[in-house]
Amino acid sequence: MRSSEDPGALVDMLYEIAGDADAPASSRLSAIKEILDRTVGKGAMLNAGEPQPEPVEIVFRIVDARSDTT
Repeated sequence: MRSSEDPGALVDMLYEIAGDADAPASSRLSAIKEILDRTVGKGAMLNAGEPQPEPVEIVFRIVDARSDTT
């Protein structure tokens, strides 16, 4: 088996690239994207049922910096 066919070796290589501070930013971002795609992104597709959308509540709070009401 070639090392490129070993999923564990590929993931290890991606983690090394993502964590290498000397690697170019584009390479690090590509490695992170690939890790997420192979874990979180693919895992969502394994769900047999169609996921139901969850309601989202967005709350804004306006604070007047001139009055100290905290």
